[in-house]
Amino acid sequence: MKTKSLMILAVSATLAVAAFAASSNAQKSTVTVGDFAVKVTAAIGHPVTDRSAAVASLKTLGVKVDDMNASLTEGMAAKILADLGVRVSTTSPDSAVTAGKADQLAAIAGLASKTSSTSSATALPTFCTELRNRGQCDTCCTTALGCDVNPAPCAGGVCSKMCKVVLPPGQQSPSDPQP
Repeated sequence: MKTKSLMILAVSATLAVAAFAASSNAQKSTVTVGDFAVKVTAAIGHPVTDRSAAVASLKTLGVKVDDMNASLTEGMAAKILADLGVRVSTTSPDSAVTAGKADQLAAIAGLASKTSSTSSATALPTFCTELRNRGQCDTCCTTALGCDVNPAPCAGGVCSKMCKVVLPPGQQSPSDPQP
């Protein structure tokens, strides 16, 4: 499920980049970095209406914003999203971002935020604990969570911790009845 969500997110980001490439570079942006910050903070669940508060909110999340009054370019939008952990790219970093594109990019940030916030203990692939040993369980878990592509879901050794319930061969659980 998580891998499917990440795949949908990757396809959405690719489509947004394709939309960037297909648009005319002659369009002037009416969207400022501050306006984009308001859209992004709303999409990720930190809604504010003031541009200054939105920029401050993004800064607490590790986003580097220089001038909130500057016109938003594709390069700046990609940088803001990258600072939030969303990988996007553009072939026209100096091109202006329209309001529609800004809305699409903010939606991608929101999807990424919701996807990453679902990595709780209930989202772990518990079916992996049915395997024969801890190594197989750990490999199953890291593969199921897509940790080879994005290591974030496996931070803190969540798979190793989950797989501790798999006993080494020949050992019995203390709760197992003895013969």
